[in-house]
Amino acid sequence: MRLVEIQEGLGTFFVPPPKGDDSIPRRSDEVFFNFHQEINRDFSVLMLRAYARKNSKASLTVCEPLCGSGVRSIRYALETPTSSVYSNDINPKAIMVAEKNIKRLSKEIAQKIQLFNMECNSFLQSLNNTDEIFDFVDIDPYGTPIPFVHNSIRLVNLHGLLAFTATDLASLVGLYPKALYAKYGVSQFDSGIGNIHEIAARVLITGIQHVGLTLGQSLIPIVTFYHRHYIRCFLSRERGVDRVVDQTGFIFKCGNCQTRYKRILGEKDTTCPVCNGNKGMKVGPLYLGKIHQIDYLSLMLSDEHLQHVGTRKRLSKVLPLMIEEGSLDLPWSFDIPQLAKKTGVQVSSIKQIATILHEMGYICHKTHFSGTSLKTNASETEVCSVLRSLRTV
Repeated sequence: MRLVEIQEGLGTFFVPPPKGDDSIPRRSDEVFFNFHQEINRDFSVLMLRAYARKNSKASLTVCEPLCGSGVRSIRYALETPTSSVYSNDINPKAIMVAEKNIKRLSKEIAQKIQLFNMECNSFLQSLNNTDEIFDFVDIDPYGTPIPFVHNSIRLVNLHGLLAFTATDLASLVGLYPKALYAKYGVSQFDSGIGNIHEIAARVLITGIQHVGLTLGQSLIPIVTFYHRHYIRCFLSRERGVDRVVDQTGFIFKCGNCQTRYKRILGEKDTTCPVCNGNKGMKVGPLYLGKIHQIDYLSLMLSDEHLQHVGTRKRLSKVLPLMIEEGSLDLPWSFDIPQLAKKTGVQVSSIKQIATILHEMGYICHKTHFSGTSLKTNASETEVCSVLRSLRTV
């Protein structure tokens, strides 16, 4: 097997060579490694370091059941305060590459990592049978993570951290309604509600949380990250179901006045609070609470280790955006090109639109989900009014 040497974070690794600048690895590849996911791995390292600091943990136990060539697991061992890392992959060739990478480490770091060669759920079940428990379980599959959620929840400490990546964006953004419902339990989806990637992130969180609810557990979002072709969310395991159920419901968009509003499950009044209209768009059921905890993002941004990751320039821009969008507790954002098309005007400068809304007294922030979306407490009518005013300038 041909391998190339790369540097990432604090380590150097052997990985399969890329097939092209824009190619995305396939499930059928001899050994799976995605060069485009470096920002995902950098983000995850910073997140785990922030989790350790926030929770005063000097030593973390980590489980990565889909480790591929072992790069992410090794980086956890090298760059975060871990005492042990359990790494697994069903592909024996991937395990061979991971072993090759581990042999390059110092004895102190190498002895933290244990490698296994099993199917993911079989591996997780085997750990459950031995009463193993972890501070952090990281699920980064090809496609949806839903088949692995149940066994992952059972492996993590109370208040422990879970991470799930989803690459099935076509399902998450509602292109395949049957798959959307089958995987994530979302029965209503309309892309006209707002930025589809933010809604898709909530779809992913909702599907994961539903599995937790069947176990009597609430999985509370800490940070949610969208990039390129995937969504990644970090959640904390808490006992009971109320913290999730009380924040789950529907987003509505009034067909008369275009007002967006939310209703929690069980609320019988679904009429528009502005005009009492009862027709329009609906998305859900979705988790409607905050999907970013700003204190974690602030710890990531202030971490000196940020300067040692390869995507530091990108993350130095993304993290402040996430902090800003997390400061406004609304489960939607406005897609400006969509509103411009509807209004019949050219797309104006996003920065200029935000400035005018600020001057009008509204809170308004860009989002990391899209460079052309704004999260604001202004109504759609008011945003469209700003767009029209800019046409005449």
